[in-house]
Amino acid sequence: MKYIHYDASLILTGDLIADAVADYAAVLGANARTDTITVPSVGDDGSVSTSILLVGPASELCVTIAPDDELEPEDPAFIRRLRDAARRAGPERPVDADGGVRFRGAEEPSAHTDA
Repeated sequence: MKYIHYDASLILTGDLIADAVADYAAVLGANARTDTITVPSVGDDGSVSTSILLVGPASELCVTIAPDDELEPEDPAFIRRLRDAARRAGPERPVDADGGVRFRGAEEPSAHTDA
């Protein structure tokens, strides 16, 4: 589980979902674009919920590790949507100083590895 720190809110979600949101925000920032996304999340009471985020060049979000939870949401379709939207956002890519793989968990082969 990971927390997405967004404004004054903590959004609890699955590891791969949180990473994909950060990946998407980086691509949008590189292309001076914005988007509103509905993120699968876990409520304070453990219920499955969603959080709506505005992401883009001015997004100041941070992802941190949260305590493990058996209810960790997994949503490969959500991650695929973000990956595909990132491709449409424009040609620019983030610097990627960490050299990580973006949009892990999409569980779908892709001809593109740079998004």
